[in-house]
Amino acid sequence: MQYDVDMNAMKAYIIEKFKAEGDFDFLKEGLLEEMVSEMLSLDQAYMAKLSEDDEYDDDDVYDILFSAMQKKYPDYKMFAMRLAEDYLDFAEEYLVSVDAIEWD
Repeated sequence: MQYDVDMNAMKAYIIEKFKAEGDFDFLKEGLLEEMVSEMLSLDQAYMAKLSEDDEYDDDDVYDILFSAMQKKYPDYKMFAMRLAEDYLDFAEEYLVSVDAIEWD
């Protein structure tokens, strides 16, 4: 089933969750927003490739995010795992909050 999700609201929610967490306050201004945009874009690209019968595999998405964040932001390689994990958690929280996830 396909759901319409306000991607701007989702992005804002995820960024706010990261900021509230405070673990990435050391990043220069605007970098967290850039990183979230990148992860959201990668996540959306993954979902676009899924057929209607395919299921979202968060392990696959995690691998994609982790690898991409390490490559694009080599100065922050050691934080790529945490960024990817937190992104997936926050994205799921947002989707649940707007009833956009259908559990089997």
